[in-house]
Amino acid sequence: MKKINSICYLNVMRSTSLVSVAIAASISFASFVAQAKAPGLVDVYQMSVLHDAKLAQARASFDADREVITQARSLLLPTVNASAVYSHPDLRESSSRQVLEAEVNQAVFNREAFSRYDQAQLMVESAEINFQLAQQDLMMRVSSAYFDVLLAEQKLTLAKSKMEADKILWERAQASAEVGLASRTDVLQARSAYDITLSNLISAENDLDIAYESLSRLTGQSLSHVRQLMLDVSIKEPALNRALLESQAKTENLLVRLAKQQQRIANEEIEAKKSAQWVNVNLRAAHSYTHCSGDQFGCNDGNNTSLSLMASVPLYTGGRIHSQVDEARFKNQASLEALRDAQEQARLNIRVQVRNMERGYALVGALREAVKSGEAFLEAAEEGYRVGLRNMIDVVTARANLFDAQSNLAAALHNLLLTQLQLQSTLGRLSVDDLRELDLLLTASK
Repeated sequence: MKKINSICYLNVMRSTSLVSVAIAASISFASFVAQAKAPGLVDVYQMSVLHDAKLAQARASFDADREVITQARSLLLPTVNASAVYSHPDLRESSSRQVLEAEVNQAVFNREAFSRYDQAQLMVESAEINFQLAQQDLMMRVSSAYFDVLLAEQKLTLAKSKMEADKILWERAQASAEVGLASRTDVLQARSAYDITLSNLISAENDLDIAYESLSRLTGQSLSHVRQLMLDVSIKEPALNRALLESQAKTENLLVRLAKQQQRIANEEIEAKKSAQWVNVNLRAAHSYTHCSGDQFGCNDGNNTSLSLMASVPLYTGGRIHSQVDEARFKNQASLEALRDAQEQARLNIRVQVRNMERGYALVGALREAVKSGEAFLEAAEEGYRVGLRNMIDVVTARANLFDAQSNLAAALHNLLLTQLQLQSTLGRLSVDDLRELDLLLTASK
């Protein structure tokens, strides 16, 4: 068991070193990305790794939590103390006594110290899981902020396109009204559609500014452009086995693993509290030098070396130890319930995310058909208006329907891709490779 725990500890140390190397290596890369025309999702994430305050806080907490292993190991190692005493046994006399002493204490048997060391190793493993959670949380926050920018940009592009088309329609209605081919109602209808689109454009510009501000907060750099996600991008639908994914999440989800680790720590706490009832054996070796000045009765100059083996066991503590053991048992029961809750939540998240993905693909397909039919309807409405078979309301309605279908398609695409990342996060597998796969779907901004 101790060998396994030691290996786990070494793995933690190696992973931390790898993180440090990755951070150092990405510093130069981040400065290059800052000058790029269209940073991708991975680029923005690497910027955030260097800047994000929450990840920096988690990294510092991880470094602090790792120190418990050193502190626990110190209870198993010898302690060396030195002391010096200078005294006047009798203030009426001029005599004095000087004593220099060095002592070594070594725990021969201390069951609580061994339990604390095992517990410390579990705490370090728990700290590593916490740090992994912080990394995955940053990936999700960066992805969400990045796709908020993409969605805001697409809505702004659609609003600009619709505004230009509505402006042309309004001008055409005015020209037609001047020669008696359109009514004043048609002009007002076109003007109303243009004014509404203009207000939507202003809102879209504001939403885009806010989205970029949120992204800049994560990166610490002022970004003004990112890559684009085209509405006709091809997304392959994966085969999802919900039962298998639920089973995997029940064991691999990071929050489940953290709860399981906390339960193991709580169980070890019971053993540590029980150990207070066991006998403790300590070895003490001491060497002292005494120097006496003046004539002191019973004081002799010289060296003295002693070696002692001491055993102690508590006989009565007023019920304190039994109460502490009971307290640890209740806390262990609470940790078991927390583990069950984490497992149930992970399974629920999987069911929801799988359902969202399955219906997300269906929704994207339906909205793409809605865009096609909307384009055909708008073309037919404009042609009918030109030949006098349709009125202005038909054209405005067709264009509004197309705009809504395109906006809904953009939102559905973004939600679908974010749900894919959320599913990987629930499974405890979210990594930079997942962000890199999404980068392949993005195109450079024009």
